[in-house]
Amino acid sequence: MLLTASYFIYLKEPELQPEQPIEQIDQPGAIKLEEQLNIMILGADSLIPGKLEGWSGRSDVIVVVNFNPFTKQVSIISIPRDTHVVLKKYKDIHRINSANQLGGYKLSKRAVQKLLKLKIDHVIVFSMKSTIELLETIGPVKVFVPVDMQYHDSKANLHIEIKAGLQELKGAQIMNFLRYRNIDKGDIGRIERQHIFFRAALKRLSEPAMIFKMPSILLKAGQTFTTDLSFRELFELGTLLRSLLPSSNNREDAWDFKSYIVPGSFGSDGSWLPKYPELRTMVKEIKQE
Repeated sequence: MLLTASYFIYLKEPELQPEQPIEQIDQPGAIKLEEQLNIMILGADSLIPGKLEGWSGRSDVIVVVNFNPFTKQVSIISIPRDTHVVLKKYKDIHRINSANQLGGYKLSKRAVQKLLKLKIDHVIVFSMKSTIELLETIGPVKVFVPVDMQYHDSKANLHIEIKAGLQELKGAQIMNFLRYRNIDKGDIGRIERQHIFFRAALKRLSEPAMIFKMPSILLKAGQTFTTDLSFRELFELGTLLRSLLPSSNNREDAWDFKSYIVPGSFGSDGSWLPKYPELRTMVKEIKQE
């Protein structure tokens, strides 16, 4: 999901502008990786295409992507949706995925910045439901499934049956793979599978044949996400991302990809309690300023 939101933005010209533009959206210029760049990506079930201000709901996916030109590394920082935080003005609510429901992407942004001690430069918000259609357009992705997955919820019309091992998964199957919650690991297991899919999708999108699917993919992409990045910034960021695909890794200037999860442990109420000393060490390692 992270990949599909980021890989195709270099060709997507926003159809609508946010009703209330946020900082830098109308300013000229483009992304210049002379310093670090942090992009927050939120995934939710409700989204009005082209409008950052026009959607609500809890964020099922919370990710920060750090681009570090000094270390030539892209760091994917996943934040468990049940991470315990203190939300100003909402003293009775302590899970970070509620921030978007209460105060939109702006409150989510503040909560993430406070947690990681990282300045968020831009925001991408994608629709979980629309992503399924985009994944169907991309086609099957070879994914290593760590365990047999079986889950049935008739009321929610959710039925997951995926065998362990290397599997070719399509749109709805990929979404089930990503959203399945292992009883033992809960949301942490789900995040680990997001990282597995991310690397598998990178390999899939680097295949030469994918270029022929681009027109149909782009038609779906416009319905999948919205962002505060300008078109020029989207183009330049997308150009950078294309150069980082596996097919380019034989170059001396290729960047490395690393995945991280906010360190912590489960509380008695099921929330994820951050281990702040380890978190600060992790962020320091990523920044390496």
